[in-house]
Amino acid sequence: MPESRVASTLRLDEASARRWDLVVIGAGPAGSMAAREAVRGGASVLLVDRASFPRPKVCGCCINGAAIRVLAEVGLGDMLPQQQARELRTVRLASSGRFANVRLTEGVSLSRERFDTALIQAGLDEGVEFLDQTQALLGEETADAREVVLKAGAIEQSTWAKAIIVAGGLGCRVFTDAETDERHAAPSSRVGAGTVLDSAPPEFNSGTIFMACHKHGYVGLVRLEDDRLDIAAAFDADAIKQYGSVAALANHVLADTGFSIPERLNDANWHGTGRLTQYREHLKHRRCFFIGDAAGFVEPFTGEGMAWALASGRAVVPIVLELLQSGRQVDAMIAWSITNRELIDNRARLCRWVTRLLRYPTVVSITVRLLAFAPWLARPVVRSLNASFAK
Repeated sequence: MPESRVASTLRLDEASARRWDLVVIGAGPAGSMAAREAVRGGASVLLVDRASFPRPKVCGCCINGAAIRVLAEVGLGDMLPQQQARELRTVRLASSGRFANVRLTEGVSLSRERFDTALIQAGLDEGVEFLDQTQALLGEETADAREVVLKAGAIEQSTWAKAIIVAGGLGCRVFTDAETDERHAAPSSRVGAGTVLDSAPPEFNSGTIFMACHKHGYVGLVRLEDDRLDIAAAFDADAIKQYGSVAALANHVLADTGFSIPERLNDANWHGTGRLTQYREHLKHRRCFFIGDAAGFVEPFTGEGMAWALASGRAVVPIVLELLQSGRQVDAMIAWSITNRELIDNRARLCRWVTRLLRYPTVVSITVRLLAFAPWLARPVVRSLNASFAK
């Protein structure tokens, strides 16, 4: 985990004194990617986030082949090796005491602390301006710009931008009027939880994703670049209530599927998420582009969430730059709606299929038995998850 934080490049009053081509709200992978690409395209860009970096996140430490190629295509192919990312070679599936190993052709593990911080820094190196520990809300609109209200503690100031990208996740609140920010979760969707352990049994070796599949959900475990063990889970909300805590349910799932239970699992500091399949209505706000999880998401699988974030951050920028040149807002909003759908839909459909399969214990058990004898049966799924995004 990086020891030094990425500091703001300017003060709040300095940010508010300038008019920007683009303000990006949210400095995760989608927002940082978009900010960097927009600056490289000639725009003046302010990147804003509520958090300070580095900061922990639930999930997202697995980076698949599709994400790796997006990074390479924008000139960041060396970033993962420089951050000491661990190569992933195998997925070890477990269900009801049976195991199967599926070979991975691409992919690495890297903590979100390191990954997100490195991506922000890559943008700063290109000329992105950055404000951390600052909330951003959408304000008034004029013929050629939109107000962005910046709040840091008790201090509130405003700036103006010709375009805004919202990339702060689905939980990011950017509207002052709650009626314009309608978010919906699939009722049957599972919830996410995660923690990181400093030590773990040697059974959980580097280079392998361990996946415990159970009727109440699943638990994924993987070694990070510093040998810590990242644990991410997707559980039925009712099952968490039944077992009393996320830690207790994780213990049960690991034991029931045949994995060892890490010693400090019960004492770990768990972080949670909302429902893992959600969408947002009313995305066609003037001068405002929703990307990554902020636009909605289905429950991702094996690094897909990170790939979607990076791909959408890259794909939105040509549309934003065209808006800055032409001023044609309606055309830009329609173009992004179509582009985002074409970018994500087929891959999201595969993730829906996989996560639905994981809800049927008998089917999962049979699948694990088949893969134990014929692991090549998983190749089409692995190939699809690693496939490049259409350009």
